[in-house]
Amino acid sequence: MSNKNVVIEANANFHHAKGENLFNKTDGRFVEYREKWKKWPKDFHVGEFPLFIDIEVTSVCNLKCPFCATTYRGDLIDRGYISFDRVKKVVDEGADKNLYGIKFNIRGEPLLHKEIHKFVDYAKKKGLIDVYFNTNALLLKDEMARKLIDAGLDRISISTEGFTKEVYEKHRVGGKFEKFLKNIENLNNLKEKLGVKHPKIRIQTVMLEEIKPIFADYKAFWSHYADEVAYLDFKEMNSKHKNIQFAWACPQIWQRMALWWDGAILPCNHDDDGSLKLGNINDMSIQEAWQSKELNEIREHHKSGLSHEITACDGCYLRDSEIAKISS
Repeated sequence: MSNKNVVIEANANFHHAKGENLFNKTDGRFVEYREKWKKWPKDFHVGEFPLFIDIEVTSVCNLKCPFCATTYRGDLIDRGYISFDRVKKVVDEGADKNLYGIKFNIRGEPLLHKEIHKFVDYAKKKGLIDVYFNTNALLLKDEMARKLIDAGLDRISISTEGFTKEVYEKHRVGGKFEKFLKNIENLNNLKEKLGVKHPKIRIQTVMLEEIKPIFADYKAFWSHYADEVAYLDFKEMNSKHKNIQFAWACPQIWQRMALWWDGAILPCNHDDDGSLKLGNINDMSIQEAWQSKELNEIREHHKSGLSHEITACDGCYLRDSEIAKISS
C-alpha cells in the first residue's frame, strides 16, 4: 500500500474552542517545536530524539471517571510513584538532545505525587519549553499552586465535564464541584496577585453526547476561568474493536514517547497494558528505544496501512475513535 493512501494527522483528537490558542506562540524555538510536531508525522520522519516525552509520575488516581482508561484497565495497572532519579535521568538525556517538552502524567493524577513541583522545576531549569500536565485539580490547593508557579510550570490542563454540580459529579466520580471550582479560582487569583501569566490554564472536556447541546454555555462559563477552553473527542473505553482494517497511522510514534513510573519505556501513552514495552530506563536510554528495531517495525506497519496487525494498536481507543470519525 502506498504511503499516500495512509491518513495521518497531528492532534486530530484535540480541538481549540475558545480563548487563547496556547500553541500560537511566536517564540522561535517554540515555533520550531510545533512545526516539527506537524511535519515529522506527515513525512514519516524519525528524528534523532523524540520531541516530547510523557512521564507518568504516578499510576494512582483519586477519581473513577467512567470514560477513562485508568478506570477500565484498572486490573492491569501496577500502582506506584516515580522516583526523582528516574525523572532526572530522562530530563538530563532529553536536555542534551533538544527535547522540547514533557507532560508529567499518563494514567494517574499527578498532584498525588508530592514532588511534582520539583520535577517541573528541574525540567524548566534544564531548558525545556513546554512543561505541563493534565489534572482533575482537586488537589490544586494554594500551597501547591504557589510551588508550581515558582517552578515555572508552562501550562496546566484541567479536565471537567459540564459546568454544574450535577453534571460534573456524575462524570467525575469521587469529585466535589465546589472544591474543584474553588481551586481554579484560587489559582487565577494567585497568578493575578503575583503578576504572572503562567501556568496558562486550559479547561477541557471529553465531548460526551450530553455535552454537545450545552457546549456553547460550557465555553461561556469556563472562559472566565481559563486562558483556553478546549475539548477532546470521545473514545469508547468499555470495549476494544478488533481487526478494523483501515489505512490510519498514529502520529505519536513520530512525535513522542512514554515512560511509566516504574521505568518502562513505551512507544506511546495509549498502550495501557504495556504490550509494546521497549525496555526500561534502568537498562537503556530513551534514544536507544526511539531508534530501536522494534519501534521502527511498528512505524513501518503504520506507514503501510497495517496498524491493525500490531496487537496493541488493534483495538486502541485512539485509533478506533479516529477511524470512526473519518468513516462517518
